Amino acid sequence: MEPQRTALVSNRSGRYGNDTLVELQGVNRCPIDGYQHLPLQSLEEATKPIVPFVPDLVEKVALAKRKCYKDSTTLTLDESAAIYLYTMPISFFYCLNKSLRAENREELKPWFPFLRLFMSALEKLPSSRTVVWRAISKNITSDININEIQTWWSVNSCSTDGNLLKLYFGKESTIIRIQPLHGKDISLFSVFQSECEIVLPPGTRLRVQSSAFNIEERLFFMDLEEIPRSSQQHNE
Repeated sequence: MEPQRTALVSNRSGRYGNDTLVELQGVNRCPIDGYQHLPLQSLEEATKPIVPFVPDLVEKVALAKRKCYKDSTTLTLDESAAIYLYTMPISFFYCLNKSLRAENREELKPWFPFLRLFMSALEKLPSSRTVVWRAISKNITSDININEIQTWWSVNSCSTDGNLLKLYFGKESTIIRIQPLHGKDISLFSVFQSECEIVLPPGTRLRVQSSAFNIEERLFFMDLEEIPRSSQQHNE
């Protein structure tokens, strides 16, 4: 792998993969509530409360505003820049997801203004049902059961390009194939447009379809499908 690509993967470690299943599930299983009715703000204003938590955030926000995709007829400039910021090879997305998974929901409150802007952007994008992929760098097939429902509370980036996951393989890895209903294709707005990035919003619920196939007891495969909203309500 060329040095530049290696550096990018290192900086974006965890975007398409996790070390454990718990990282996807989070500790607090309560729905995320409280940001939805906040007024939309500029990216600069929306990120002010989280400046203490993300290194060099003011500079990165300014860069996102300059570099983001500006020709969208769907998203505002600030919404486009919010997605661009999320995809930058910095600790921002890690800090956001850590707060989304936190047991204490108070830790998430400083993120509410940004979350409001970011989710507004995602909601405006058309939903994608294209099969996507994600990896976990260990065998988790014994930790879950067929038909089990998983709720992922973080913002989870997946890719339609399964080859991208090779960068995240460990000695044992689980390759997750996901059939989404409300995936959001953010490729056009990403720093790395060639990565074919699809985002699964916080609170996405997935049913385990299968988890039996493996290659040389090293690569394990698991199929998940997103549950329709009507089915989610039925199972709650």
